[in-house]
Amino acid sequence: RGRHVTSHRELFLLPDGGAVIDTPGIREIQLWADEDTLSSAFPDIEQLASECHFSDCSHNSEPRCAIRKAIEEKILDADRFRSYEKLKKELRYLEFRQKHGTRLEEKLKWKQISQWSKEARKRI
Repeated sequence: RGRHVTSHRELFLLPDGGAVIDTPGIREIQLWADEDTLSSAFPDIEQLASECHFSDCSHNSEPRCAIRKAIEEKILDADRFRSYEKLKKELRYLEFRQKHGTRLEEKLKWKQISQWSKEARKRI
């Protein structure tokens, strides 16, 4: 009680072309994307990253990093690169959650069953 409860659907169009929908039953918002989507949204960064000296460059402090060089030379906006890194991190988290979330849910379910079993044995 006292919480906002949606009883109808509503679509909100955002000025930048995006959209948000408020529907009954939706409790969270998450990305619907993958590495391909990230690559197509940031082709300039993907191209620069392929030019780094090291194939596993983290773009932090490695020598001959094409991303750092592009930021220093004002070819690449630092905020754009931060957005790219943030989205990449979120995608990795979602992938981890999809792979390991069900295992955690299963573990919690059996933990609860075990607790109920212990409580039942105490009552006997």
